[in-house]
Amino acid sequence: MILVSAGRRLLWQEWDGHYLVFQPSSAETHVFNETTALILRCLEEGPLSIAEARAWTEVALDAAPGELGADEFDFATRRLEELGLIEYRDETIASQ
Repeated sequence: MILVSAGRRLLWQEWDGHYLVFQPSSAETHVFNETTALILRCLEEGPLSIAEARAWTEVALDAAPGELGADEFDFATRRLEELGLIEYRDETIASQ
């Protein structure tokens, strides 16, 4: 499985350790913690495997490998998917 950005233009504002993200396509504003915001940011560059996105996020957080809990990462990515900001795709389909 890979994660991809849902291709929507977003407007970002950091405020006191929280990230306000305005999604013009839905006229919704979301508030994310740093971990969730970094996951979303890393996918702006292109599709990544779940392991790659998690490793990138750990580096951006200055965390040791494996320090970002799978539960926290999975919760954040599932929430981003529910909001329509990222998509899970099968690697074989995505590479075609």
